[in-house]
Amino acid sequence: MPAPASSPRMVGRAAEWEILREALEASRHGTPRSVVVRGEAGIGKTRLVQELLNEALAATDPQLPTVVAVGQCVDLGPIGAPFGPVRRVLRDLHAAIGTEPLREAAGSPAAAATLAAFVPGIETEMSAPPVPTSHFAEAIEAVLEDLSMSRHLVIVIEDLQWADAATLTLLKTLAGTLRGRHLTIVATYRSDDIDRFHPLRPVLAELDRTRAIVRIELRPLTADEVAEQVASLAADLDDTALTALVERSGGIPFLVEELVDLGGAELPDTLRELVLARYTRLSDTAQEIARVMSAGGMHTEHAVLAAVAGRDDSVVDQAIREAIASHLILAEGDGYTFRHALTQEAVHDEMLPSERVRIHRRYAEHLATHRAEAPEALSAIAEHWLIARELTPAFDATVRALQHSRATFAPATSVKLAERLTELWSQVPDAATRSGTTLAELHLDAAQAWHDLGDPERALRAAQEGLAADPQDPLVHAALIRQKIVQEFNTDRNPDHEELLGAIALLEGIDTDASRVLQSRILSNLALSYPDGRAEAYLRRAVTLAEGAGDDVALAIALVNESWRQSDTMGDEVAALAPLEQALGLQVNPAVRAYVGAAYVDLLARLGRYDEATAVGEAHFADAVRGGIERGSGGSVAVQIAHAHFCAGRPEEAKRYAQRARRLLDRPSRAAVIRVLATHHAWNDQPVERDALLLEERATMDASRHAHPEKHDWWEPETVDAVLMSSSGMRVAVSAESAAAWEQRIARLRAVVGEGKAAAARRFTAITAAMMIRALSATDVGERAAEDLSLLRDGLAAASQQWPRTGLTPKILDFIDALSADTDGQSAVERARRWRGIVDAAGEGVLPVRHQLVARLSLAAALIDAGERTAAEAELDRIISQGPPAGLARVAFWAHDLVERAGIHPAAGATPLAPVTLGLTPRERQVLALVAQGLTNAQIGARLYISPKTASVHVSAILAKVGASNRAEAAALFSSGAGAAGAP
Repeated sequence: MPAPASSPRMVGRAAEWEILREALEASRHGTPRSVVVRGEAGIGKTRLVQELLNEALAATDPQLPTVVAVGQCVDLGPIGAPFGPVRRVLRDLHAAIGTEPLREAAGSPAAAATLAAFVPGIETEMSAPPVPTSHFAEAIEAVLEDLSMSRHLVIVIEDLQWADAATLTLLKTLAGTLRGRHLTIVATYRSDDIDRFHPLRPVLAELDRTRAIVRIELRPLTADEVAEQVASLAADLDDTALTALVERSGGIPFLVEELVDLGGAELPDTLRELVLARYTRLSDTAQEIARVMSAGGMHTEHAVLAAVAGRDDSVVDQAIREAIASHLILAEGDGYTFRHALTQEAVHDEMLPSERVRIHRRYAEHLATHRAEAPEALSAIAEHWLIARELTPAFDATVRALQHSRATFAPATSVKLAERLTELWSQVPDAATRSGTTLAELHLDAAQAWHDLGDPERALRAAQEGLAADPQDPLVHAALIRQKIVQEFNTDRNPDHEELLGAIALLEGIDTDASRVLQSRILSNLALSYPDGRAEAYLRRAVTLAEGAGDDVALAIALVNESWRQSDTMGDEVAALAPLEQALGLQVNPAVRAYVGAAYVDLLARLGRYDEATAVGEAHFADAVRGGIERGSGGSVAVQIAHAHFCAGRPEEAKRYAQRARRLLDRPSRAAVIRVLATHHAWNDQPVERDALLLEERATMDASRHAHPEKHDWWEPETVDAVLMSSSGMRVAVSAESAAAWEQRIARLRAVVGEGKAAAARRFTAITAAMMIRALSATDVGERAAEDLSLLRDGLAAASQQWPRTGLTPKILDFIDALSADTDGQSAVERARRWRGIVDAAGEGVLPVRHQLVARLSLAAALIDAGERTAAEAELDRIISQGPPAGLARVAFWAHDLVERAGIHPAAGATPLAPVTLGLTPRERQVLALVAQGLTNAQIGARLYISPKTASVHVSAILAKVGASNRAEAAALFSSGAGAAGAP
């Protein structure tokens, strides 16, 4: 009896199987899981995944039915049909659940219409989305999230090493943003195919950054496992033969099966001969048909194979039967599939050069004649023509593929198709006529696509290539100049903005709407480049041109820039509202509407209207999701919502949006949300969480620090820590070396605040600077800090004279003055009176809650000094109760510390602190006291509003400082000396 073609059961893989089963169970119970399986060719990735699918289907529940969808990536060259495997996933879902549920799951007509381009049979009354969008990812995400509420979805994408560019971009998005409940995603790839230039490599690096993804690496089977596999194949080998097989196979299950299949035949000399062993045993005709099939990829439809082979049906049928009988291929669906990719590749390599050209030409001709309208065939047609060395028809097919890619919103594929056309351009006669465009326009399209995909380096190169192509059309020329300057700015190359004036000159005298729109966009860029008196004139003209052209998009962008001019340069946030409110009334696409919305939410927060900012922001974010542009513009809105929630003292809501933005935004834009989250961790006394975040995002923050140092002077962890220390009234230890660094940081902060017409947005930087200097005034560098403070106050006074007294400006300046006055030797009564005025004026929803509590803490300290201890106690109680729920555990801690140091209402029977605590920080003294009470790290964390991990870090530091080897010894030291000294 012949050995089976493959092992009847999976051998080994117990640990890997358990990981997959755990992921399956977690998603079945409501926690989505993504798994990436890697391994070399033949290692058993497909077998492992198939076992998982069998398990999932066997465990299906009538209350939660399991739906399986599989997408197979196909090797169609470096481009491939956009979203090839995703189409197959959607079609599996459509077949499993039907048309109406799939439409409903899309969540919006725009998303349903987008999906209709990929799944025949779900067309709606709309033939295309009402507003163009390049974010197909959100439509897929909406479907998977909705369907996974009532079904357990198991989605598999195999062979990512062959995935098209659009699929890779989509995978990176989905892996970080999926929120479905009962959802399992499994992706596989061949690790031996991924060199450092492979397009999958940066995607894998991005996935490695996502903790939610489980990774499995399949390694070769052990000798015992190979023996077990051989036994399952019903092979009877003696020890010598088995040892030779183990050595020859290298523990690769596929090769084990091939070697067993050889039986007593002589072992091949090379791996390639082994892979081809089944092929070489076929008849000449069957080998010929197998070679023809290999040119079609892993799977070929019967009708296509029969047509391309050019043989009688009976001959083809007989050859196919022979190949199936030899286990070279499998009958599957409407055609045939090679049993393993290694075999398909090896058989394809068996073709003679002339045969390869001839067969691929036949594929191209057949598909162009019979499948020209099939979206998935367009890139395949182009690839077949290229292999057949027919450049002109390859060019024409690529043009059609590009048109389809643009229509189906696949920018990652579109840009590669456009670049292929630029490569073929000089080798094809009448390329401009054939493509309906020019070489410069193709480069311009590529530059815009790379910009949309968040790759400014490639966008810049494309723009430079376009300019080198000598664009004759002044509009194209001007647009390329604009792209070049924008991308040079985005890549920190200090562009010459005067070139934008040259672009404007190119458009003079061209009286068309297209020219007016482009001029408006360029003038908006110029206004940002020259934030002085010229900006107002540029923006006024940009608005006029956009209105004249009737282009709401260009008008909205100009109005947003005018709002920024009013708020950032003129310092008048109230006046800055009007342009944004006008822009919100325009008819624009979802991306621009989200762009306007993010600016509006930011401005509302600056005005202290936090509740309104979050409500408006959440509405805009929902619009972005429905419009399919959550990634990108929607992520920017999410950052602003998170910031407003933090300011309002709603940390849980803030973290939800901040983490969402972190997953949505690419690295350059992600720095803003990392600063928001890290600052929250600092104020909430979570140093471990903050350090872990900054370590994980080190590359992001290093790039941002290099590009925009002015955004980091006020934010660096040392600065934030000093700001928080200023609330304690304690002496801050600063070494001479550190003092010099602090002085440099203070000088930079002073320059930022007082630079020209200091922007209103820098007023919060001024608060940070004043708080930091107040902290450092209690150090050995106090005199020098006081001098810097005086210079800072002078700069603020000069700048503030130019700030309209609107919005929060007066209250912020009063706050800064009060912080500064604390170092000027005022009497306690005067300080208490001043801080009482600040607290009363701050109110709910004016200053951020963190600044409100700092003001109350400063008031409490002044009241204690003034002898008003009862009033101080009321303020401190309020801070202690309000701080932790507002995400401000650090401020609550300083309030606790002030209570302790001032001797206010000590707890009944409280034990005085021991001398051993004198070398500890206030927080460490608190932790040690709780350790002495026998509390665990988790209990300490709950008591002090910190995480158990942070409590553990504090305990380790305490043991080192007091010289104790364990917690019991530290507690004994604390208890033995408790009565020896009072509180320090």
